[in-house]
Amino acid sequence: MALGLVACLGAVATSAFWTDQVTVAGTGFSAGTLDLEVNDDPDDAVALTTLSLSNMVPGNSAAGVLKVENTGTVPLAYNASTAATNPDAKNLAGALTVKVTGSASVTGAAPTATCAGTALAGTGTSLAAPLVSTKRVLAPGASETLCVQVTLPTAAGNALQGSATVATFTFDATSELP
Repeated sequence: MALGLVACLGAVATSAFWTDQVTVAGTGFSAGTLDLEVNDDPDDAVALTTLSLSNMVPGNSAAGVLKVENTGTVPLAYNASTAATNPDAKNLAGALTVKVTGSASVTGAAPTATCAGTALAGTGTSLAAPLVSTKRVLAPGASETLCVQVTLPTAAGNALQGSATVATFTFDATSELP
């Protein structure tokens, strides 16, 4: 009987199965592009001369508009940092206040140019802090405007007379998964 059971199992183990196969062709992959532009400048070096102001006195402000655009093919998230130098060691950069709004234009003219609207969430208030700390997402082909206002507060002390600072804004972008 044991011999019959082994013979029966052997027959089951050697039985054939039907098979079928399908080939799926035409799948291709390509990498997208990440390209952040500011003020339509593809050279990655933008000058914002409207934000410069000489001979400031307490209460003066300068403002300029930046167009931030995703010219790539994938969504991106960007932020912006600031760096300021004080060549005379008087720390004018530390005294200046910053306001970033979504306004598309500047109100007034130097030395009292301003940005309309309230400050955007996640934006800095000084040159010693990030300009845009909360990442802002742009779809491919999308753009937005940032109006940046820099003010010398009315409470600025006499020690800042004749002081100077040079500020740089750096925009960084990363790909953002949809």
